[in-house]
Amino acid sequence: MEGHNNGATTEYEEGNEIDQSKLNGGFPGYKPRDGGIKSIDPAKLNRDPFNHCNPVYSWNFIRTNSIYGVIHAAGGYTAWSDKHAAYAAVNGHTNSATPDNVDDYYSPEVNSKVIPLNGLMTAFNDDCSIVDPASDWTGSFKEIRCYDQLKVNAVVNQINGKTHLGDQQAPVPVIFGMNFQAVSVGQKLIEHGVKGGYTNAAGDPTPDMQNEIEFVDNAIGAMVTALKGQHLFDSTTIIITAKHGQSPVDTHRFQELGNGITTTPSTLLFSAGLLAQTACEFNGGTPPCPVGVGGGLGATEDDISLNWLKDSNTTGTAVDMLEANAAAAGIGQIFYGASITTDYNSPLIDSRTPDIIVAPNVGVVYTSSSKKQAEHGGFAWDDTKVMLLVSNPHIARNTNYQFVETKQVAPTILRILGLDPNKLDAVQKEGTTVLPGLNFGGDNDN
Repeated sequence: MEGHNNGATTEYEEGNEIDQSKLNGGFPGYKPRDGGIKSIDPAKLNRDPFNHCNPVYSWNFIRTNSIYGVIHAAGGYTAWSDKHAAYAAVNGHTNSATPDNVDDYYSPEVNSKVIPLNGLMTAFNDDCSIVDPASDWTGSFKEIRCYDQLKVNAVVNQINGKTHLGDQQAPVPVIFGMNFQAVSVGQKLIEHGVKGGYTNAAGDPTPDMQNEIEFVDNAIGAMVTALKGQHLFDSTTIIITAKHGQSPVDTHRFQELGNGITTTPSTLLFSAGLLAQTACEFNGGTPPCPVGVGGGLGATEDDISLNWLKDSNTTGTAVDMLEANAAAAGIGQIFYGASITTDYNSPLIDSRTPDIIVAPNVGVVYTSSSKKQAEHGGFAWDDTKVMLLVSNPHIARNTNYQFVETKQVAPTILRILGLDPNKLDAVQKEGTTVLPGLNFGGDNDN
């Protein structure tokens, strides 16, 4: 999660942790397989120059509340499992260094070094006590399943009335779930020359990709079995979706640096002195917290290029440079000015909005890695068109062909729980509606 905050770089992922090489994030009080917000090192967080140079935690970088805050305030016990400690941003804005909107937050670090997980078998029957010590969890089709299984077990423990490690009794959460990494890694990984992903534009999976899909299917099946065992299945709604896909699905279209692409938009702009060389980062108040705004974010590039300029007044010059080098950088479309403000706040009034967004041609990814064949973050069709399944024994099976967005999931969850979706700040500001075609047992069903 990256952005722009008072002119400073904000990057909320494994780099915020005490020791990102460890599965538990390096907090000495955690068991080796544990993980959570205590592994966040405040000395590695950005500082807010307008708030006494205090650390900016990921949940406070978020401008709004979240469904976890709404449900927690209504007396519900909440849980979630994710891949970085910083993803505790799901708590929503709290103005606190110790958020409690998620009562049981579990985040073993996905980019840590692989360790043997003795006694752990995956839903795909992988033996996780036998590992490749040269890999990290995201560098292996098998190891990522072992990593995900930790979170699957956490969900099953929570269904069974325990905390995520299963070592303490706890209420069964009103809302809980997890982030799967196996499919995402399976889509883009090349492991020792063996490609995951898909074999063609129709999305037929390679054998390793098929294995990841089957693992996730089996893992969800284990959760369903646990729900039935606790007589909770009939009263539980299961939502399966994704925050993004990977582009390109047709890996024959993949182009990276050195393969027809000789530069990137940010490289061009940086070389011309239009991007800031360094970001304004304040670790522990040293160097001293400056007055006002300074520095700049620079660029973020995967299958998109987001560019914050030193001076927004140079946008025209920057765009001219990009247009002149469009072929070398694989540029498909350039968004700036009015074409940005159709979807985002103007960068002139909101420093989190890039001055220029560059969408590359289909298949172009700004990487030189030999271990990937796809990425995400952009506007590509393969990025933004994801599955969305809502399942409950009381919902009749049907396919709804109305246009929907994943942001509608949050107010839908609140409606399912009998809570007011308008309790969400984002719903009030954006008018987000619940998903259509679902029966919530009230007079306002869609």
